[in-house]
Amino acid sequence: MDIKYYIFLSLALFVIGIVGVLTRRNAIIIFMCVELMLNSVNLLLVAFS
Repeated sequence: MDIKYYIFLSLALFVIGIVGVLTRRNAIIIFMCVELMLNSVNLLLVAFS
């Protein structure tokens, strides 16, 4: 699989996380969106290693 697919998937997950953090008011949902953003960064680290 090409690296650009991993970058696109990670970017999409990160954007979904940012939108969730900025639009939701529930603390549990905000923490879930932050975790989604962290997982997208981890995916990028694994893809580039």
